[in-house]
Amino acid sequence: MLLLISNKMMDNPAVSVITVGMNHLNYIKELYKSLYDENTNPKIPFEAIFVDNCSSDGSVEFLKKNYPQVVIIKNKEPYGFGKNNNIGVNHAKGKYVAIINPDIQIKAGSLDALYNFMESNPNVGMAVPHLFNIDGTHQYSIRGFITPSLFISRILTHGKDSANNPKMKRYLCKGIDVEKVQPINWAVGAALFLPKDIYISLGGFDSDYFLYMEDEDLALRVWKSGHPVMYVPTSHMVHNHLRASSHLGKKAWIHFKSLLTFFKKHGIKIPDYAANYEEKFLK
Repeated sequence: MLLLISNKMMDNPAVSVITVGMNHLNYIKELYKSLYDENTNPKIPFEAIFVDNCSSDGSVEFLKKNYPQVVIIKNKEPYGFGKNNNIGVNHAKGKYVAIINPDIQIKAGSLDALYNFMESNPNVGMAVPHLFNIDGTHQYSIRGFITPSLFISRILTHGKDSANNPKMKRYLCKGIDVEKVQPINWAVGAALFLPKDIYISLGGFDSDYFLYMEDEDLALRVWKSGHPVMYVPTSHMVHNHLRASSHLGKKAWIHFKSLLTFFKKHGIKIPDYAANYEEKFLK
């Protein structure tokens, strides 16, 4: 069951910004400030849709009071990340959807940069921004596709991006030129930009994943549909790297179940779509 709350709804937005939150009040204050502040807000027409996953911290009340233009969808029961985003997209009116986590801050011109890139490259199926840590350093958000051995290495290093063994360096794409527009296999789902029709045609996020790997799964299905996933470094966003759970054992178990779902769907050997695409593109 859902409850739709909205005081104003834009008729023809170019982009629909979808955010899912559950007791993320302190984060959404910064997110919506970055969206609506006159110094940073996008120049393109956009709508913001917030899917509230049963918050009890005043998130809905804050938005209703301070950002009445935000469309609020309030769940009667909690759902997973993928299903919640699908709910938001189903209410979206934009040509494009921006999946933006509550722990994101959007820098000036960054949503416009993604929109302009997609308009100039209509075959692209997904675009992602350059993500930065809260201290301004580069965040390793671009990834290679997972393998069983990589997953074990990731667990053993507690998911830390500072891990420097060769497997992790390749998985985290630490050797790429972060100032270059380029195809990538996938990126963490904190900030994704897609044509709404492609998102819908693929069925959106697979709700079989409650948490973890739904972003990797979606990017892989974009590639399989014949559309590249592209990194757009002129779009800058800060990712405060909100962790869904601080309990390592719980996280590892949920991640493991998602991994099994992923391998069951796609197999354990995934092609390097980005490298293959770049080779064809450069010929």
